[in-house]
Amino acid sequence: MSTMLPAVLATILVAGLARAVTGFGFALLAVPLLSLHLSVPQAVALTIVLQVAMMPRDLLASWRRLDRGYLLRLLVWALPAIPLGQLTLLSVSADAARMVLAALVLTGVGMRAAPPPVAGLLRRMPVGVAGFLAGFMGGLAAMPGPPVVLHALSRPDAPDRTRATLLLFFGALSICALPVLVQSGAADAGLGRLALIALPVLLLADSLGRRLSGYISVPAYQGLSAGLLCLAACLAVYPVLR
Repeated sequence: MSTMLPAVLATILVAGLARAVTGFGFALLAVPLLSLHLSVPQAVALTIVLQVAMMPRDLLASWRRLDRGYLLRLLVWALPAIPLGQLTLLSVSADAARMVLAALVLTGVGMRAAPPPVAGLLRRMPVGVAGFLAGFMGGLAAMPGPPVVLHALSRPDAPDRTRATLLLFFGALSICALPVLVQSGAADAGLGRLALIALPVLLLADSLGRRLSGYISVPAYQGLSAGLLCLAACLAVYPVLR
């Protein structure tokens, strides 16, 4: 515990900074790094528990900035698609799903850098399609973020508005995932104690990241977000290729 705890807290700090600056990326960074010291179910459970614990703060800090209509439409389509993705996983391997997701992410990032007629295809994608894909890929490959992030970044919203909407979208998905984790035993009393120790670090990272985000220009925000999405694609295929 003495050697594991500092590494866990350092991971939460780094992932929390990414989360506060971009509005996503917490699970993307935290789960693979935490799994070096915890079991994968524990890493996933700790990540989800911490995101749920942050929801009151996210609501207070983001409620005035977020696009409520956009968030609601995303959730309406994403939540029913999660069990569909889980059912599909029974007939499609998780490795194949991750390879497909990685290809889609890289294609989407490439489209954003393409000439306007091509980049505009992302912006014209219906909100329901982005939400459905996020829920479906969350159930299929435990990676709901990229479809919604790509769609949100294609909108003409300011970074703080995009950030607020993404934070609450992923927080809502974490709340939906929590009962399953508790029932499976992954979110037990020991993990709850670890979450209580890690939460102040995440709050510190959130405060620092929100202050830092005020100095980040729109192009820098777009670049950071695209970089995190590319990292998501790499982490998606890493377990398949190693």
